[in-house]
Amino acid sequence: WCARYLAQKDSARWMLPPLLWFTARPRELAAKLDSSRGGSRYREKLVEALREQFQQLQRDRDRREGALAVVCELLRLYFCLGQASQCTFLLAAVAQAAGEKGLNPTVLPKSLAVSLYFLWGKHCVLDGNVQEGEEKLAWALRNCPPKASGNRRRILAYLIPCRLRMGKFPGRGVLTRNGLSSLAGLAAASSSGDVRRFSEELEQQEEELINLGTYLVVEKLKLLAYRNLVRRVHGVLAAQLEAQGKAENKHKQDLGAYEQAFKWQDDCTPDESICLLAHLIYIGAVRGYLSDEHRKVVFSKDAPFPAVSTWCPKA
Repeated sequence: WCARYLAQKDSARWMLPPLLWFTARPRELAAKLDSSRGGSRYREKLVEALREQFQQLQRDRDRREGALAVVCELLRLYFCLGQASQCTFLLAAVAQAAGEKGLNPTVLPKSLAVSLYFLWGKHCVLDGNVQEGEEKLAWALRNCPPKASGNRRRILAYLIPCRLRMGKFPGRGVLTRNGLSSLAGLAAASSSGDVRRFSEELEQQEEELINLGTYLVVEKLKLLAYRNLVRRVHGVLAAQLEAQGKAENKHKQDLGAYEQAFKWQDDCTPDESICLLAHLIYIGAVRGYLSDEHRKVVFSKDAPFPAVSTWCPKA
């Protein structure tokens, strides 16, 4: 079919829906054969065949849509085979072919565009590129039909951890409607700065998150929980200093209170507490500095806790 698609002289867009089917069906058959006989021989052979077809389609500027259909199946196979690193080279070729303006998904058939942006966003999540992953997954969700509940759940399984990393917390109703209530505890714990509860929730959801491939993304939310814990302690101490008539020095706070909070929430030693505070300052989650000589944490008077989106890529 790819050969006929390439040989078509007139508009070949009508051939794209069958091409989507013809590229998906061999993957399903290869998966069944590998499942019945063990190993991954047939899927690996299919990867080789699809790579060859991709190169032929990619060379023809008028057949780039067909190349993207093949890309989707290659991405799915790479994820299944545990070869996610190969996705980088494939997507780099797609981005290079799109030029400086980038790929415009609105000119593609919606089913193809949504699949591509979901898989591309998933790769960004696995690669640690939270911001780009959030953009692509958000586009896929906006354009996914409301009735396709299964596909929307798959998208949200990766999108919600990205948004949590950026400080955007979904409502419990959104999680429940999409069968992702398991993330509710993690979201609530990181939002409130409850580090102990976060650790317990992460341990409970570990297997599910590993299977999804989002464990490492969610694990880094612990830094957000720590940052919000620091923010809560800062608010309490600042209020106490104001009540004592020391409002002009409320940004200079005793280090001991933070050491006690970290010990209470995560059994941290004083040295570990100082290291955690120093790291939060280093990545920009907290603005200020540590005064070891005076045993003080000196916060910035102007916005000591910047928006999460400004520092999450460094976390």
